[in-house]
This record gives sequence, structure tokens and C-alpha cells, in this order.
Amino acid sequence: MGNQYGQIMDHITVTEEMRSRILGNLYSAEVRPAGKVVRFPHWRRAAAIAACFAILLIGALTIPGMLHPGQENQPDAMQGNEGIVECRSAEELSQKIGFPVSDLTVLPFDVKSTAYFSSWGSIGEIDYTGTAGQTANYRKSAGTEDNSGIYDTFPETKQISVGTISATLKGDGSKYTLACWTDGTYAYSIVLSEGVDAEKWGAILGGAS
Repeated sequence: MGNQYGQIMDHITVTEEMRSRILGNLYSAEVRPAGKVVRFPHWRRAAAIAACFAILLIGALTIPGMLHPGQENQPDAMQGNEGIVECRSAEELSQKIGFPVSDLTVLPFDVKSTAYFSSWGSIGEIDYTGTAGQTANYRKSAGTEDNSGIYDTFPETKQISVGTISATLKGDGSKYTLACWTDGTYAYSIVLSEGVDAEKWGAILGGAS
């Protein structure tokens, strides 16, 4: 804290004019030692307070930059959710992230709404919401690592192959809520709010690309 305080004080500048004004206000105030009573006329007291307030204002404008140096130059992704950009379609999303992402053609519920997101320019994400509130999240990203963002431990896992897709299902053994796979170039994942059995997952994966 001592070092930070010194850095902050180094950036607070009091001009000669401000110094003279403050000292002048103090010296010209009526000070009467008798009875240890110090009385300032109202206008002089107000002037002294205003001068002190000016110094505090300079500090208030300077201190945030000292305590958080370079914050205004941080990337958008480091300042909240600016790194997540909503797109209007799968085509626009594909252009945003630089590789193709297509809608899922099979889901275990009737879709009410669809939203497309570019996450920090590296993950294509499509969110589906069903008429009864069910949800599905589909992600595609460059590489082969699990991109689902789900790190829970599941009781059961199951391997399933559909066409060229070989996916790992995760769930309780009878129903699965997560599927992850890779084609060697891209990683894929689908997360369901309500689990389905392996057979239904086969139909979902058959409609994924």
C-alpha cells in the first residue's frame, strides 16, 4: 500500500496558483488565540473548502488510473461479456469465427427460438429453446479438446458411432445429457437440459455437421 500511495501522490499536481490561494485563504482568515476560538468568515471558509475540494477532485480523477493501470486498454473479452457476440444466422456466425457452423437438424423437442453466438471469435455456439422450456447448446471450435464447458463427473459414459461421428455420451446410464466428439480438426459438443437415451442421441448426431 505504501508504494501505491507514493505512486498516487506523485501524480497529484498542485499548481503555484492553487498553493497561493489555499495559503492565502488560511493566512487571511481571522484567528483569535484567546479562548482557543478560531473563527472564519463564511466566504473565506467557503473559499478554503472549495480549494481543498479541487485537490480532492484531482486525486479522484487520478487514483482510478493508478489503481487499475491499463484497464482502459484491455481487450473487450477481459471487460465483461463483450467477447460474446450475437449473430443473426448460422451463416453470419460462420463468417464471424472463420469456419463453417451449421444448425442441428434433429432435436428431441420442438424448437421455439434459436440464438447464434461467437464466443471470443473462437467458438461457434447455437442455443435452442423448446416450446416447453427445454434447451440444447451446440458448440464447434478449432482443435480436439472438449469445448462443452461442462466439468461435472457423470456416473456413466458411452461411446456411440453415427456415420463418421464417434461421440462420447455422458449421463446416468439410461439417459445422457452431453455428447462430445472431434473430427481431428474441430471439436464439437451438444448439451441437453433433459437427457435422452442413446437411440435418440443417434438421431441427433445424425443431423449434426
